[in-house]
Amino acid sequence: MTEHLDMATLSAYLDDELTAADQSHACAHLAVCPQCRGTLAELDKLSQDLRALACPALPAELQARLQRPFRQPPERTWWSRHWAHTVGAAASILLGLLIGSALPGQPPSASPSHNMLAVLGNAPPGALCARPEFCYLKVNLK
Repeated sequence: MTEHLDMATLSAYLDDELTAADQSHACAHLAVCPQCRGTLAELDKLSQDLRALACPALPAELQARLQRPFRQPPERTWWSRHWAHTVGAAASILLGLLIGSALPGQPPSASPSHNMLAVLGNAPPGALCARPEFCYLKVNLK
């Protein structure tokens, strides 16, 4: 004789939770094992008796306390939903205007100084000096 079915398998058989292979194995075993059929009948009766029990009503206070987290929040106005975005945008614009007004105006336009070009001198860029005294440009800045 094969090994008896355990309670978990019999319970799953009653609830139709077994896979097709386990279902066929359980049906084959129940066909030849009167002990497992008796246990299955006891489980089925217990399940029916539990369903037949009257469920007492919850006290109103407990029911209200349990349903409180699932209630819909009250409808909010446009301003209460978007006040942070509106205030943040206004603060950004104000900050931009304040920083912009603190910046100095346009610098006076001056003619380009040719003294800046004296850095290169007559030597092409990257050229090595033949003598060290030529390596230093002597510009008379006034």
